[in-house]
Amino acid sequence: MPQRELSTTAYLTLGLLASRDWSAYQLAEQLGRGVEQLWPRADRQRYNILKRLLAAGLVTSRAEQSGKRGRTVYAITDAGREELATWLATDTRPAALEFEGMVRVLVSDQGSIGDLRRTLETMREQASTARALFARYAMHISETGGTFPERRHLFALSNTFMIGHYDHIIQWTTWALEQTESWPDAATPAVTHDQQVLDMLAAGRQAWAESVPVVS
Repeated sequence: MPQRELSTTAYLTLGLLASRDWSAYQLAEQLGRGVEQLWPRADRQRYNILKRLLAAGLVTSRAEQSGKRGRTVYAITDAGREELATWLATDTRPAALEFEGMVRVLVSDQGSIGDLRRTLETMREQASTARALFARYAMHISETGGTFPERRHLFALSNTFMIGHYDHIIQWTTWALEQTESWPDAATPAVTHDQQVLDMLAAGRQAWAESVPVVS
């Protein structure tokens, strides 16, 4: 079956429904459990995505009574499972990073050194909070199997990546705060701290040297 033009959020929704039927509220709840750090746009698109999946015949919907209120529950169809499997067999797109803190770092010469260092401190605090969140997820999955015990091996892979990701941010911001401690402002170190800048770029220069093939 040829692959349809669906968004990553649509495939993520199909992946959640592949395990069990969910209401829109339950899907939103699952998307908020660690998924928003990987794919922040998922929660913003969830209602339109369900309408599109319904129209494409990839999911079905049914009305159920939940206490005094009714709800719509969604289920994946055979066509939906086939579409999901087709997508999984294709090459993934390159990783893309949406990181406002790093954008602020890039243009920090237009602000004060205090602004730059506050940005770095905020980035570190946010990373520490997110790391603790995934640490709790790891404990929960270890002790209970989690919401998807049949996928706990895959969640273990993802959880380890996310912990390492936030570890890197924590380590980098700590290093960056040390580097900027002696800077009088956020603009002049390009000239006044030339050797320090070269030292900071050493890792990148080494990575470049290692990536260039040796010609014999």
